[in-house]
Amino acid sequence: MTYTQFWRPSYMEDKDNFALYYVLMPCAVLAVLIHPSTSHNILNRILWAFCVYLEAVSVLPQLRVMHNTKTVEPFTAHYVFALGEARFLSCA
Repeated sequence: MTYTQFWRPSYMEDKDNFALYYVLMPCAVLAVLIHPSTSHNILNRILWAFCVYLEAVSVLPQLRVMHNTKTVEPFTAHYVFALGEARFLSCA
């Protein structure tokens, strides 16, 4: 059984309507404008900043799906909240 076959019965395509460019574009712009000043190559610094920013907001699509389904198990809600808080604090 492959990964896709395992998760396909529980995937709700109609609820997953988050446009990824709302996450990718701001992260890319921020990475170009705000990146660390180290002795590394400029491209490496920008890509590293992009990864950090993307990791900080990667929970947004999951929150959108949870909002669209209207029924969320408490354990899942607490986990996603803790994950988002940890990513926000790691970015700060």
